[in-house]
Amino acid sequence: MIKKITGILAGIFILFNQSHAQDKGILALTGARYYKEGISAKSIDIRVDGSFLLNNRVPLNKEIEIKLQAPAGFTDDKSKTIFAGAELNILSLKGTVLFKVPNIFKDNEAKGFPANNFKEFSVRVPLKVDFMKAEPGCIVKIRFYDLKGKNQLRVELPVTIARPGEPAQLSKAVTDIKSSVPAEATSVGLKIKNILVTVDTSIRVSPKMAYASLDITGIEGTSMSEVLSGKESFWVYDSDLNEVKITDKQLKQVKGAMEDNLVDYLSKIPFRLKTVNNKSFFVRFRWESSDKRKLIDVVVAR
Repeated sequence: MIKKITGILAGIFILFNQSHAQDKGILALTGARYYKEGISAKSIDIRVDGSFLLNNRVPLNKEIEIKLQAPAGFTDDKSKTIFAGAELNILSLKGTVLFKVPNIFKDNEAKGFPANNFKEFSVRVPLKVDFMKAEPGCIVKIRFYDLKGKNQLRVELPVTIARPGEPAQLSKAVTDIKSSVPAEATSVGLKIKNILVTVDTSIRVSPKMAYASLDITGIEGTSMSEVLSGKESFWVYDSDLNEVKITDKQLKQVKGAMEDNLVDYLSKIPFRLKTVNNKSFFVRFRWESSDKRKLIDVVVAR
């Protein structure tokens, strides 16, 4: 009986962790934070000029589109109509409100949206000179909400204003990467077989740290020399999505087969002390080629 109860409790714990991981997180490519508070979506896409935004650098006078694909959690009435709104706040990096709209879809408040056509829900965010002025960046906050209930989904996107003449880093298509655990794993310009995610506590370089191990196998469309000359970055966030500063360095191993041009990339990312094993963290890893045309961006909860 004790074993049975223990098994049930373990199952509940696993389910809670999985549910918690889905409620909030960090988006790959842009590092946007999201909070699903009753409203969910199959994906949250961030685009500029109709293409996927691959980082958070955006030129002035551009529009950022934040789109929910297959949104769920909105209330529909007897006439199968959904009454949805979206609040927009653009804040300076110091927290000053630069631009605000309580409901971008105010014209639809009375008539709503047909439920059978409600397959995506998007907001366009203007970065205009008249309110951005000389700001080096901003925080874009979008709150998608149900006008007939309390459900909402919040997205917070940190934006750095690109230098004059610097184009936005965009792609018409991105590819999801299969992972051993639920993850935001995306690539551009590459074909990747799989990512095996584990936690490694055996590393002697920094013996006090636990490492998130990302074993990225079967990378096609690149070479060992290109991978080695690329740029790597990583970020760690606590369970409340606050960034945690890590001074220890990432470790890596790159292997390749010259005859079929396949590359394997093993990344070891320090993310917590070994003694802190009762808290969850979000770990984000990014690799991009020197010409910025190819990239790998992965976010996992550990």
